[in-house]
Amino acid sequence: MFLLEKHRSLPAYVPGDHEEGEGFIRLNTNESPYPPSPGVAAAVAKEISKLGYYNDPDCTQLRRALAQRYGVAENQVIAANGSDELLYFAFLAFADSGHPIALPDITYGYYDLFAASLGIPLEKIPLREDFTLDYKNYLGIGKTIVFPNPNAPTGYAIPLWQIREIAKSNPQNVLIIDEAYVDFGAESALQLIGECENLLIVRTFSKSRSMAGARIGFGFAQAGLIAELETIRNAVNLYSVSRMAQAAGTAAILEDDYYMDNCRRIVEARDYTTRMLREQGFEVLDSLGNFVFAKPSAMSAAALKAQLRERGILVRHWNQERVRDYLRITIGTMQEMQALDAAIEMIFGRA
Repeated sequence: MFLLEKHRSLPAYVPGDHEEGEGFIRLNTNESPYPPSPGVAAAVAKEISKLGYYNDPDCTQLRRALAQRYGVAENQVIAANGSDELLYFAFLAFADSGHPIALPDITYGYYDLFAASLGIPLEKIPLREDFTLDYKNYLGIGKTIVFPNPNAPTGYAIPLWQIREIAKSNPQNVLIIDEAYVDFGAESALQLIGECENLLIVRTFSKSRSMAGARIGFGFAQAGLIAELETIRNAVNLYSVSRMAQAAGTAAILEDDYYMDNCRRIVEARDYTTRMLREQGFEVLDSLGNFVFAKPSAMSAAALKAQLRERGILVRHWNQERVRDYLRITIGTMQEMQALDAAIEMIFGRA
């Protein structure tokens, strides 16, 4: 009733089904199936008595821990309320109606929403027929560029030399690499920030570090680019990373071996799931994320999603051109993926 006219047609992000508690195996939201490390709970508990005080707006301890873990300077790190907030800050900082964004036609859906809310034109560059990204389409394009590496929902990644070529061919524009899934097998572009002043790497604690509910994101870039992002953060949402989230994130970095071991377990379960689905007649892309993108042959993807839900297993489906025949299946524990195997055998009448 009071919403400005320019906002009335904004699209809405449609998340996966949100079902908690017993009775559902959540393979639809790319969360980690493992709990946070023991030190996280202890660190959060210590902050409860301090909730009457504002949190550190500079996220000093968290940024210091991240800098030490990844071998960069503290002024090359920024923290935010989830990677989505950091991506929004980057869109706000580096793109507008006169500075469009280029991105793949099949990718993370929130990019579209950020652009729509900010009035940023998008150039959607089609992935190849096999869903791989052709880096040559981005060379010298003269636009802000964003894509996940590995991409979502396909799971494909491009090599570092191609990222370098994209960045160096667009020296006046920022290249945003969303590395939400990099810990599951892809190579990070972090080593390129020293030579590419226009490269921004965005990461999250939601996937490999078991804290989707804590909302912690972080980014790496040269100090000058980070300072520009801080200008936006200071103006928009200075205190966005809560006291509890900062404590949780710092503790998680200090117990990083626990999370990297969980990543290895997820990769093992992903390999098992890929083999299992292919044996069941699915077409499965070679994913480097904590999910697989799979096309069933015996029935439609939408029908299979519905039948799996009836058996308490949630998976993700989009009724959009090019991807409506596929399901994105998050990798859970090995036990959960074996339950998926059993359910698919029952559905296809092979049990």
